Amino acid sequence: MNITYGINPVREQLKIVSSGTVYFCAGKLSPKLKELETKAHTNELDVIFLGRDEFQKRFGEWEHQGVVLESNTTYSFICTEEDFYNELKDIENTDTVLLLDGVKDVGNLGAILRSALLFNVKYVVLPKNNSASVNEVVIKRSAGAASQLKIVYITNVVRTLEKLKQNGYWVYGADMNGTTLNGKNFAEKTVIVMGGEEKGMRRLVRDNCDEIISIPTNEKLDSLNVSVSAAIILYERFRCC
Repeated sequence: MNITYGINPVREQLKIVSSGTVYFCAGKLSPKLKELETKAHTNELDVIFLGRDEFQKRFGEWEHQGVVLESNTTYSFICTEEDFYNELKDIENTDTVLLLDGVKDVGNLGAILRSALLFNVKYVVLPKNNSASVNEVVIKRSAGAASQLKIVYITNVVRTLEKLKQNGYWVYGADMNGTTLNGKNFAEKTVIVMGGEEKGMRRLVRDNCDEIISIPTNEKLDSLNVSVSAAIILYERFRCC
């Protein structure tokens, strides 16, 4: 059972699910919640109102904003590794691939997915064994952006980078010690690699990047949060397209 909670994430999921149950906290609905109720009825989903105490007992650990969607529908935005490799040749030159090597905090992942959607990333690539999973918390933190991206789980990052380069992509890895991002003209086919929160990119991943880039700062702190760094770099890529 997939669970989505919060007004914006539920709104995005209602665009793609065809079965399930939407739970509302009983009481007068705000216009935004009323809109979700109407959409749920239109999609022929079950709609259930729970008393405040019962709703809190069942869903109180989440920032639900008074609405929760339960659905058996598989997340349609998850793309298989095989399909991703088959689709590489069809990706437009201005589409960006974002590969996250070890981002494990669900808050960071959700924020990165939100930036990825805003700055025209088509695929977000995650290692199966070295990443936070895209779950209901990540969907909530992304404000529903996750459902509008294509997310790929891969088994081997280096092999994936090799596949991308074989298809004409130039791989930029983000690191404090790279060349400055100022005035960067990105390649038409661009892959951006962001490392994890604590150690950054792993050595073999770094060694398989074509170029290492960094964000210039006043150096009053050691580094930027990975989600902030990703947003800045993705904006620079978006700006030059």
